[in-house]
Amino acid sequence: MKVVFQITSSTPEAQKAMLGQLNNLLQYYHDRQVRITVEVVVHGDAYGLLFAAGNPLAGRVEDLYDRAVSWLICQNTINGKQLQMDQLLSFVQVVPAAVAHLVERQAEGWSYIRC
Repeated sequence: MKVVFQITSSTPEAQKAMLGQLNNLLQYYHDRQVRITVEVVVHGDAYGLLFAAGNPLAGRVEDLYDRAVSWLICQNTINGKQLQMDQLLSFVQVVPAAVAHLVERQAEGWSYIRC
């Protein structure tokens, strides 16, 4: 099972909802002893979800990373928002273009969830 999530919203409600969905998904497959691969692609206004400092959700993001969730940010977002990598949580990976990454994952058979 492979799942890729997309989030572009900066609202705390949308981000908390996605974190809850991730937790529920991981627990569901853990209980059934089924292996699952999960990526979260962050772009647009959602970039603050991956900030290290001043991010009230950083602990939850890190907990999910510890449970094997990969966190990806779009290079176009980094450029457009003039972000520095040292602002982001240390485990965040960069993809050149979030939309292209999502298209590729879907072509590879990954399930797609938009939050």
